[in-house]
Amino acid sequence: MRLRYKMIILLILAAVLPLLAVFISISAYAGRQRESLVNMKLNSVYGGAVGSYERMGKSILSQVGQLSEDQTLLRYLLIKGETGFIDQQGLIDMAVDMRRLLDLDYLFIIAPDGSTLARGHDPALFGDNLSSDPVFAEALKGQKVQSLARINDQGEDMLAVMALAPVWYENRELIGIVAGGNYLDEEFCRNLRDLSGAEILLLEGNTLLAKTIPGNPGEMSLYMPGTGPSGQDKQTFRTKLQGIWYTFSRYALNDYSGNRVADLLMGVSTQELDILFSNMKVIYGGFALGGLILAIIFGLLSSSGFTRPIENLTWAADRLASGDFSARVKSDGRGELTNLIDTFNEMAADLEDYRRKLLETERLAAFSTMARKVAHEIKNPLTPIRIAIEDLRRAYDSDDPKFAEAFRQSTETVLEEVQSLSKIVNEFSDFAKFPPPRLEPDDLNEIVRSTAPLFSTQIQDGVLKVDLDRKDLPVTADRDQLKRALVNLIKNALEAIPPTGEVRIKTLRTEKGAKVLIMDNGPGLAPSVKQNLF
Repeated sequence: MRLRYKMIILLILAAVLPLLAVFISISAYAGRQRESLVNMKLNSVYGGAVGSYERMGKSILSQVGQLSEDQTLLRYLLIKGETGFIDQQGLIDMAVDMRRLLDLDYLFIIAPDGSTLARGHDPALFGDNLSSDPVFAEALKGQKVQSLARINDQGEDMLAVMALAPVWYENRELIGIVAGGNYLDEEFCRNLRDLSGAEILLLEGNTLLAKTIPGNPGEMSLYMPGTGPSGQDKQTFRTKLQGIWYTFSRYALNDYSGNRVADLLMGVSTQELDILFSNMKVIYGGFALGGLILAIIFGLLSSSGFTRPIENLTWAADRLASGDFSARVKSDGRGELTNLIDTFNEMAADLEDYRRKLLETERLAAFSTMARKVAHEIKNPLTPIRIAIEDLRRAYDSDDPKFAEAFRQSTETVLEEVQSLSKIVNEFSDFAKFPPPRLEPDDLNEIVRSTAPLFSTQIQDGVLKVDLDRKDLPVTADRDQLKRALVNLIKNALEAIPPTGEVRIKTLRTEKGAKVLIMDNGPGLAPSVKQNLF
C-alpha cells in the first residue's frame, strides 16, 4: 500500500475513532437520560393513576357505608323483618334514586338470607339469591368488604369495583347489606387518564377489557412480562402498540382475599423522546460525517505535500536500480526532506560519474583486449605477404622464366591479405567510434517489430519466431544501438543453428522493467569462447 494511502487511513482513523467514541458515549448517555425522563414521567403518572383508583375504592366504600346507615332504608328492612312484608316498589325507587345520587353504576340491597330485595341499576330484577357469591357471603358475615367483582348488567358480565356494608339494627342485629360500585370500563379508563395523564389499559389475563389508546383491540399485540399471582409491586416494561412505543407500569387489581383479578397498565408514549434523541443522533452523525469528509480532504492535502517527495525519491531509486543514473529528484528547498533529497541527488551524481568512469575503464580494457586480438589477426595476413614477397624476390634475382606467373600469384596473395587487413582495421575503428547511448522513452515491443523485417525470409521459413508481450513494454533505451545489438545477436544465432534449428525472440515484463530474450537450439558457446565475451 502506498505511503499516501496509509497516511490518509491513519488520519481518517485519528478523526473517526474519537468521534465514534464520543458518539457511543453520547448515545449511551442519551439512552440513560431518555430512560430517566421516561421513568420520571411514568412514576408521576403511576402515582396519580394508582392514587385515583384507590381513592375511588375508598370513596365507594364510604358512600355505601353511609347508605347502610340511612334511616329510610333501615325502616324498610325492619318492617320486612317484623312483618315479613316489604314495600317492594318503594325500596326499588329508593335504590334507583340512591344509585343516581351517589353516581354509582350499580347498587344492590340484599336481605340477611342473601336474596336480592332491589337493584338500583336494574329495577325489574330482584328476588335472586347471591349468598353463594364469595364476596356477598363475606359481607353477610357482617363485614365491610371492598373487592373486585363480576357484575351481570342486563346480560353483560362486567368487571367492577365493589363495596359492601352490613345494615345493623341497634348494632346487634344484621337486617341486610348494601352493595354498590362502578364498572371498570372505557369510561373508567378515560377518567383515569384525564386525572393522571397516562394512557390506561385494563387487562384480565391476556384479555384487553378497556383502553384509552385508539385502535381495534384485536389488532393490538401486547407483550407483557409474567408476574406473580397477587403482587402489588410496580413492574415496568416497554412495548409497541399501533406503531408507537410505550413504557408501561403494571398495577395488580386484587379481590378482597388478595388474589389477582386483573391488571391496570399505566403507560406513557416515548415517541416524542424517541424522535428527539433520534434527531440528536442524526445531527451528531452529520457532524461526524462532516468531520470524516474534512479528515479525508485534509489527509489528501497534507499527505500529498508530505509523501510526494518520498514517492519521487522512490521513483528515482527505482530508476537508479534499473540502470538510469540520470534520475534526479527536484527539491523545493523546504521541509525536513530537503537534506535527504539533496543527499540522494549527490549520491546519484556520484553513481553516474562512477559508472562513466567504470565504462571508460571497461572500454579501455576492451580496447586492450581488442588490440591484442587485432595484433594477432594482423600477424596472420602478414606471414603470407612476407612469403609472397620473398618468393617474388628470389624469382627476380634468379631470372626465373616463370617470373611473370610468380609475380601474378604473389600480387594476388598480397592483395587478398591486404584486403583482410583492411577489414580488421575497419572493424577495430568502428568499435573505437562506438557512440555513447542516447536514452529516450521507447517501447521494447516496437523496437523488436522494427528489427523483424530485416529477417523476413527467416520468419517466413519458420526459422525465426517472434513472441511479443501482449501489453506495451515502456523502456528507456537508445533505439539504434539496441537494434544494432539485436541484429548482431539474431545473425549470430541464425549462423550458429543447424539446418533444422530455430531461433526465438521473446519479450516480457519484469518487476524492474522489461526483458528481451533471444534463444536458439544451436551448439552454444564453448567455455573458452565465453571468457572472451565483453
